[in-house]
Amino acid sequence: MALSYIIIALVCIGYYIHRYYKNVARYPPGPTPLPFIGNLLQINKCNTHKCFERMSATYGPVFTVFLPKPTVVITKLPEIKEALVKKGDIFAGRPSNPIDNIFTSFKNGGIIFSQNEFWRDQRRYAVHTLRNFGMGRNLMEEKVMSSVATMHGQVDELAQQDKADINWPLQLCVGNIINELLFGYHFPVNDCAKFIEMKEGIENVFVLIRSRISVLFIQANPWMRHLPVIGWHGYGEMRADCMKIINFVSEEITEHKKDLDYNAEPNTFTAAYLQEIRKREQNGNADSYSELQLANVLTDFWVAGMETTATTMRWAIVLLITHPEIQAKLQKEIDDVIGPNRQPKMADKTNMPYTSAVLMELQRKANILPFNVMHKTLADTEVANLSIPANTTVLAQISTVLDDPESFPQPELFNPDRFLNADGKTFNATAIDHLVPFGLGKRQCAGESLARMELFLILVALMQRYTFSVAKGGQLPNMTPVYGGTQCPQPYECKITLRQ
Repeated sequence: MALSYIIIALVCIGYYIHRYYKNVARYPPGPTPLPFIGNLLQINKCNTHKCFERMSATYGPVFTVFLPKPTVVITKLPEIKEALVKKGDIFAGRPSNPIDNIFTSFKNGGIIFSQNEFWRDQRRYAVHTLRNFGMGRNLMEEKVMSSVATMHGQVDELAQQDKADINWPLQLCVGNIINELLFGYHFPVNDCAKFIEMKEGIENVFVLIRSRISVLFIQANPWMRHLPVIGWHGYGEMRADCMKIINFVSEEITEHKKDLDYNAEPNTFTAAYLQEIRKREQNGNADSYSELQLANVLTDFWVAGMETTATTMRWAIVLLITHPEIQAKLQKEIDDVIGPNRQPKMADKTNMPYTSAVLMELQRKANILPFNVMHKTLADTEVANLSIPANTTVLAQISTVLDDPESFPQPELFNPDRFLNADGKTFNATAIDHLVPFGLGKRQCAGESLARMELFLILVALMQRYTFSVAKGGQLPNMTPVYGGTQCPQPYECKITLRQ
């Protein structure tokens, strides 16, 4: 009897293995996975994106890794364009597992992690509303420069010290820009405990989500999030931090409703959206518009709009400290075009090619997203003549494009001149074509125009007023990134000198 059970067990195991590798054969070739654990033994838990770069050298620009869920990785720009631009509708889906939706409060909520008509409608409305609020016009510039003025007060105080960390003023400046756009107010410098709590929660999620193997198992097997230990370790702890953000924006919605005039011109994104809900309800066509959906949209903008831009600006400081000659050349152009006292404007950018090149190289070199948000195929398709089944998770590895030595010779160097032609005034079209920090295609970052405005105005305002250098007795910054959902620079204290 015991022998019969052993034979049955072996037959079942053999059948499972046969079916497993038959399924593996449906995807573009990559490193051979093992049943249940996939390629986890072959993947570095830290700096996984660099591991994918090495795999790409062996398997080509389109390959599959099992994490343990099958994920097709695309590492070269032509193949990424084929998928996300040429076949954008097919690749416009999002995975619907708990990890990918950890910042949403219901399935298909918000903009970043939703798909199909819900996503199209919400994105269209958000982009239209942001444009109405002055994206690319003076109104939004004024909001940005209001936050910059607060940051100047903080940095002026830091300049009195022998060494200082500029991280906090940058975080608060960027956070207040998005907070005013969404909710209409700034966090005061001396009363921002709520902001600090949420910022630390986001940072914790971004670190844990890329450093724990348990996250990958729950991504592949959502039911595992209900298990006592692995569920908390791979999902519950991060979800608790995400809920702090969702609860915060829900409270802001409630506060907005108390005094909202539904007939007045809205001055915040929240007010505009609440008016849209009322209008659609009166027309009997609310569709995907609700206060719950609004909370998810606001969470998307708050998290994405705050963390990525602040992290990029932190890299700007350490990179310019490490390259004082670039900082000096940047300051000279600012002095020549704007002068020492006038407030910078977006209109100045057309006359500042070197500043534009510095910003481009900053985004390339900082390369803050080791993984962009995952896509999902909505139908059977192919890329580079390799078949990809429907409902496959796809990772367009933008970080590899930004670090590609074929497009950016000596990519380890911080060299703004790579984006300029020999005349120093016109731009290198090939380099610009490969600069894709905001993604490509239909799911390209909806807040790109705001981010570009923030980066230009904040960087120019800082370089116009201050010089950043190594503190007395200090060392150059450690340029090894802190790996996580975003790649942050190491904590660093520098010397800040007022230029005027």
